[in-house]
Amino acid sequence: MDDRISALLGIIREEIGLYRDLIEHAQHKTDLLVQGRVEAILESNRTEELYNARLRALEMEMARHCQDLGRSLRIPREELTLMKLAGRLEQSLAQEMESQTTLFANIVKQLKSVNRRNMRLIERSIGYSQGMLALVSNASGSYRHTGLFESIPALHPTFSQRA
Repeated sequence: MDDRISALLGIIREEIGLYRDLIEHAQHKTDLLVQGRVEAILESNRTEELYNARLRALEMEMARHCQDLGRSLRIPREELTLMKLAGRLEQSLAQEMESQTTLFANIVKQLKSVNRRNMRLIERSIGYSQGMLALVSNASGSYRHTGLFESIPALHPTFSQRA
């Protein structure tokens, strides 16, 4: 049993390390989004895909270990959590499992926070782009068949004397 728990703790530690790397990466991506460096953002997305692929593999491995330990400890599959597993372990292993699980949860929250900030930046950028497209599409009425701009008579502002 100790080998399986050690393996599970190893997986959790590796995921924590990957999430820390992802947080750092997401913070760097914030800078890229602010700067509007499209090529660097695309490269950043490719790097994120690699991180996510590794995390998916670790999650599958962790699920397999948890299910195996859950069966051994007679914890129903639908009730199985890392904290419930920790509750069935000897004191020193339980404390380690609980502390790693808490750390893991906190790091995931941090990453979600940075990702929400990046999402707001992306949404704002999309809004600006849509505004620019609307501006350009409204200008299309002033084109001639030749592709040249049609001259638009100047509009002089009218001010009310009562204002």
